[in-house]
Amino acid sequence: MAKRFFLALLLIAAIFSIRCTAEERVHLNMGSTSSSSGIYAWCVAAANAINASGTGLYVTVVESGAGMDNLRKVRDGVFDFALAVDLPGTLQLYKGTDTFQGAPYPEIRWLFLRNIFADRLYVLRDSGIRTFGDLSGKRFSPGIPGSTSATLVMQYDRLLGTGIQMVPSTLGDALNALRERRIVGLQKSSGLDAIDASLVEVNLTTPLTVIGYSEEDVRRIQAVLPHMTFLRREKGSIADFPDVGPIWEEAPIAGAVATSAMPEDVGYRIVKAYVEKFDEIAAAYGPIRGFDPVRDYFEQAGEDVVPAHAGLIRYAREQGIPVPDRFLPPECR
Repeated sequence: MAKRFFLALLLIAAIFSIRCTAEERVHLNMGSTSSSSGIYAWCVAAANAINASGTGLYVTVVESGAGMDNLRKVRDGVFDFALAVDLPGTLQLYKGTDTFQGAPYPEIRWLFLRNIFADRLYVLRDSGIRTFGDLSGKRFSPGIPGSTSATLVMQYDRLLGTGIQMVPSTLGDALNALRERRIVGLQKSSGLDAIDASLVEVNLTTPLTVIGYSEEDVRRIQAVLPHMTFLRREKGSIADFPDVGPIWEEAPIAGAVATSAMPEDVGYRIVKAYVEKFDEIAAAYGPIRGFDPVRDYFEQAGEDVVPAHAGLIRYAREQGIPVPDRFLPPECR
């Protein structure tokens, strides 16, 4: 009798354990970018790190149109969270400005930082184009349709009255058009100090150079879009183009977002897995090296920010990283 009772207890315990394990399993759709982009490797590596963390999170990487497309799909619940977004685009959604004019979404939350990068303007070296203004009347690809960076380049063109013949296209189509000289250049998000990996081979056979904005261009853009950030790049600061500079490049913060609907614990587990596997992720996508995905958001984002996810705040505080009040969402106050 006692033996039967003991076996019954074991069976109940086993069933309870199985049920608890099943309840802890969380399946998440993660927005990424085009698979032809070098950034896609970062997205896949980040998802692999989360899946291998042993925390019950199972992430499916979904190819997308990058920034703005990801933001819309996170807002609409298609993606549980998304990578390959930047802070200026996320601020547009948060406040309901520009692309999201009149439709603010205060539930968007910043999850972790990827890096600070350049929305770089590449052109054919022999095109004679040296400034953004020189693109007037020329065919130029601003980037992937629906991406934040493409949207902004087209906005700058209208704001400055440059008159560029914009050809929004996927990266693969843009590279083919560039090789065939059907366009004079393209915008491609890149690490601050080097050519983007997707353009290395193109540059070998179809030599490129980099152009930027003038100081006056930056002044006029920031008069209308004060949250946009630009860096002055001195001559030699871009290793693959030692003769380029001084120029001004748009240089936003990039990373990942979720919404306030994502439980604190799930966001915490995502952030923790990303940080703990950071070196492995950096091996797949080198431009993140040297950045702190938690601390750098709170220290580099400036005054105009998107609230941090509760899971990011929890992780930061565990690590002794100060979280200024302006980053706190209503659920953390």
